[in-house]
Amino acid sequence: MHRLLLLLSLGISSGIMAQNVIYRSYGEYVENKGEQVDGLIDVVPNMGRFVVAYENAGSKKHVPTRKVWGFLNDGFLYRIEPEGKLPVRLMAQGPICYWENGLAHLRMQRDSTEAAIVEYGYASYLSRDLQSEIVPAHFTADDTKSPSAKFRQAWPAYSELLDRIGEGTDMDSVRQCVVDYAVAVEEGRLAGPEHAF
Repeated sequence: MHRLLLLLSLGISSGIMAQNVIYRSYGEYVENKGEQVDGLIDVVPNMGRFVVAYENAGSKKHVPTRKVWGFLNDGFLYRIEPEGKLPVRLMAQGPICYWENGLAHLRMQRDSTEAAIVEYGYASYLSRDLQSEIVPAHFTADDTKSPSAKFRQAWPAYSELLDRIGEGTDMDSVRQCVVDYAVAVEEGRLAGPEHAF
């Protein structure tokens, strides 16, 4: 179809990188030098905060999410978003990165289900690329101070996409908007953010 890299199955990690890895920084991710772990990774509440829980060499470990950049869980890339220190799962990567609520996706992976309730954080998030700040995909006209509003101001080339996402849009709609935007940029119908400056 298009060269757009959709990571809905995120199978690119398998074979190239280990399936379950903790990364303390983006540099560790790029260099594939994270801490390989045994079994699946989870994020759980612990004394009022969330921790990344995993097992390594038969020992159970808990690391505060604020000390983790991200992780691969069964080959799927997760990052820790800055606002709530919660995991988000990469769903699509192209002229913009689209992420969804990681706690819900971890639950779906663990329980082998197709849906989960979003209890903490937002349903979906965006970032300019893999290493840049992640912001909630929640855009309102009168908002000028939130991380989402600042993202909109910093990247005017995304305005058409962000206007379509807006406030309270369902996740299926957000996914489709991101895919439509990426295809339009690839086909030259819209200028991507790299042409904005």
